[in-house]
Amino acid sequence: AMMAMMAMMAMMAKGMRSVERLVAPSGAGGKRFLSTGKDTAPGPGLLEWRTYKIKYEGMGEFMRLTEDAGPLRKALHPGWLGFFTADTGGCLTSVHHIYHYEDMVQRKEVRDKAGTNEDWKKYRVKIGPHVLEQESAIFKPAVKCMDAAGSSLVQEFEPEHEDGVMYELRKYQLHPGYDSVPRLLDSFAKGLPHKVAADSNSKLVFFGFIDVGMLNTVIEVWRYPSLQASIQARESARKVKEWKECINSVTPSVQHFRTQALFPTTFSPLR
Repeated sequence: AMMAMMAMMAMMAKGMRSVERLVAPSGAGGKRFLSTGKDTAPGPGLLEWRTYKIKYEGMGEFMRLTEDAGPLRKALHPGWLGFFTADTGGCLTSVHHIYHYEDMVQRKEVRDKAGTNEDWKKYRVKIGPHVLEQESAIFKPAVKCMDAAGSSLVQEFEPEHEDGVMYELRKYQLHPGYDSVPRLLDSFAKGLPHKVAADSNSKLVFFGFIDVGMLNTVIEVWRYPSLQASIQARESARKVKEWKECINSVTPSVQHFRTQALFPTTFSPLR
């Protein structure tokens, strides 16, 4: 019985170390986050990724209404970070919008308050006939990977607005198991510095894993000057020995992988 208890304690300690590796940044210049109580510094928070599938014939009107409601959205949702349309790699009549929250409590407070706003209610009624599906997922940031790439947290990312920029969404669905995500993040934390060094045009905007949604899903979001620049960056990274080793190490744990090209709208905070 004593041996069984010791084994259980060892497993619990291992699990705690895995979570700390996922959340706590390791770079000298990064911020340290440890959410142990109300008196600690704010953590990295969470990212909500919302995807709406729009009717083909209603896309124009949906976008017009949504652009007009941009200032209202920002006022009601201070953590709104971006609004994107799809160019290739997935459903072409889908739109993507992302929000940062400190935690699920803040998310509920913000959304509940927005739901009482009369203008916001009218906007939602107007877009309703044009929306086919709505999907939401909650991601936790893999700060260790962001740190390895020399990137700030997504809520601190404030690039200068540029015409033609493209955001690449890379999504990995991993095999079930508690170790799948930690192992992948450990590998990427080792390989990302070499990938970034191979291409100065690439900028990691977000790296995280799903907490609510299709579990064992990991995403990367990269910003490039253009779609062509993203292809060139991928070709450059494939020539780097350390990056190839990283990909080879994670491939056995990946069920499938998709990349999608997203373009920010003119009213998106991130452009």
